[in-house]
Amino acid sequence: MVTTKLAWPPSWLLVLIGLVLNVLALLMSSIVLERLGQSKASLLEQQQENLYSIQLTWNRVETLERKKEWTILYLQREQEDASTPILDTAFQAQLRAWLSVPIPDLSATNLGSILDLIESAQQSQRDQIDTFYLSNLSLSEQVMALDSQIAWYRNIGLFLQVFGLALILARDLARK
Repeated sequence: MVTTKLAWPPSWLLVLIGLVLNVLALLMSSIVLERLGQSKASLLEQQQENLYSIQLTWNRVETLERKKEWTILYLQREQEDASTPILDTAFQAQLRAWLSVPIPDLSATNLGSILDLIESAQQSQRDQIDTFYLSNLSLSEQVMALDSQIAWYRNIGLFLQVFGLALILARDLARK
């Protein structure tokens, strides 16, 4: 029976391969993982901006609701008291600033159309909230995908480091 002795490559080659693997792992963690981390930070920042925009938009919806209530109260008061043109003008200007559309004369007959204008503006704001929310859902999916990529690259980098160190240590084992 012939026994063949397993021939190890020269120890310098094992050390060289081990060092190359460690350098590759270092480059991967410093370049690839840094780039992915920056992309993730950018996505998270966009999510925070969207959450802030949602809060501001929701505040506008609530303010428009207060405008609707004040319109009803103001027109009810107008029916009971005499009309004040200065107050009418100021109130119309206030509504025009929030609605960005021409406001009909403030009277009980126009109440329905004024409330419709306010409701339309509120619905527009709610649609914006929906857009921001859906954008955040999309961003969350992208962040999860980046997280899995980052984990994969970290695992590969760790494997390369451990395998490279094992090759470097194999030099010492080859001497014995």
